Amino acid sequence: MNDDQIPPAPESAGEELARQIRQRRDQAGLSQPKLARLIGYTRQYVSRAERPNHNLPSIDLVRALDTALDARGALVALREKAKEERINLRMQTVEAVADSDTADTRPDSPFHGGTRSEQDRESMRARSSHDDVRPHHDRSMAVDSAIFHAAASVERLHRDYQAAQYAEVEEHLPEVADTVEALLADSGGDRRRLLRLRCQAAVVHAKVATKRGDGITAFEAAERARHAAEEAGDPFGRASAAYQLSCALIRLDDAERAESHALDTADSLRGHDPHTLTWQGMTTLLAAVLAARDGDIRGARQRLDRAGRLAEALRGEVNIGHTAFGPTNVSIHRVGVAVAVGDPDLVLAEAAEVDVTVLPPGLHGRRGRFHLDNAWAHTRRREDALAVIHLLEAERFAPQLVATDCQGKAVLRELLSRERVTRTPGLRPLGVRTGVIA
Repeated sequence: MNDDQIPPAPESAGEELARQIRQRRDQAGLSQPKLARLIGYTRQYVSRAERPNHNLPSIDLVRALDTALDARGALVALREKAKEERINLRMQTVEAVADSDTADTRPDSPFHGGTRSEQDRESMRARSSHDDVRPHHDRSMAVDSAIFHAAASVERLHRDYQAAQYAEVEEHLPEVADTVEALLADSGGDRRRLLRLRCQAAVVHAKVATKRGDGITAFEAAERARHAAEEAGDPFGRASAAYQLSCALIRLDDAERAESHALDTADSLRGHDPHTLTWQGMTTLLAAVLAARDGDIRGARQRLDRAGRLAEALRGEVNIGHTAFGPTNVSIHRVGVAVAVGDPDLVLAEAAEVDVTVLPPGLHGRRGRFHLDNAWAHTRRREDALAVIHLLEAERFAPQLVATDCQGKAVLRELLSRERVTRTPGLRPLGVRTGVIA
C-alpha cells in the first residue's frame, strides 16, 4: 500500500472539539475577538481552543463557549470525552514506560538473538527468585518518575500564577490535572502524595477562577481541594483549600460567610512552625480586607497588626505554600485595606513605607497589585500623570493582571474619560493593549 492509500487516522475527541468550536463560531458569524468579548475571555483563549493539537481548553472556557455558541451541551460533552481519552493515553504511557524497563532482553528471550549453554541456563534459573521481583520494582520506579514530573508541573502552575501568567496557567492546568488523575487511577502510585497533588492542582484552579470572577467554579475547585487534603491527611492542604473557599465566597457575594470561614480557619491552626504561621497569617489578612470592606476599620487594623506579628516571626521574606506571606506582603495588604475603605491619602501614606523590590523573585502579581492600588489613589486625587506611571509599572511586571483586573480597568476608563494627550501620553496606548479601548 503506498502513502496515498493509507487511510487517515480517526479524529480524536480533542480534534473534534477544536473543529466544532471553529465551525460553530464561523456559523454564528463571529470573529475570534468578538466571541472572546462575548464570553469575557481574551482572543488568545479562543484561538487556543480552536487548535486541534493544543492542550485541551479548560472546562470553564468550554462551558462559556457552549453557551455562547448555543451548542446545548455538545461542546462540554466532547471536552469530557477528550479528557477521558487523554487520561487513558497517559495511563498507557506509564504502563509502556514500565514495560520497556522490564522487557526481557536476557538470553533465550524472544527479544534476544543467539543461544546459551545449559550452565548459563542453570545460572539464570538460580537467579529467578530475585529476577521475578524486578518487573514490579521497575514499574514502581517508572510510576515514581511520572509522579515526580507531575509534581514539578503542579509547582510550575503555582509559580506561573504568582508571576501573573494566568493564560499560561489556564492553558496547561487541564493537562496537568488529567495527568494527576491518571496516576491516581493507577494503583502503583503513592496515593497520599498524589492526593496532595490533586489538592494543589485544584487550589490553582480555584485561584484562576477567582481571578476571573467565577465564584461557582472557584467554590467547586476549593471543595475538591478540601476533599483531597482531608483524604491525604494534609493539614496545610486543608488550610490552602479553606483560604480559597473564602475567596470563592467573596466572589459569590457572601462576604459574611467568607470572613467567618477565614477566621475559623485561622483559629483552627495550632503551632509555631513556618507553615502554621503562614496560613494563620494569610487567613488573618483576608479577614482584615473583609473587615475593611464592611467598614470595620478598627477590626481591620487589629487583624493587620496580628498578621504583621506572624510575618515577623518568619524572620524574612518567604513564599511558603505559594502564599508570598511575609512582612512586605502584609504591608501591601495595608495598602489594599486603605483602598477598601476608600481613602486615597491613606493608600499613598501606607505605600510610601513599602519596598516591593525585597519580595521573593517571581511575585509579579503582588508587585502589579501594589502599583494598581497606587494608580487608584492617584486617580482619586486627580493626579492622572502619576496614576498612568503606576499603571505602566503594573503592566511592566504583570500585563495580564492589568488586562483582567476590574479595578485596574475602572481606573483606566476614568482616566480616559478626562484624558489630556499632552499630559498623559502613554494612557491611550495602554487602553488599547488592555482591551479597554476596542
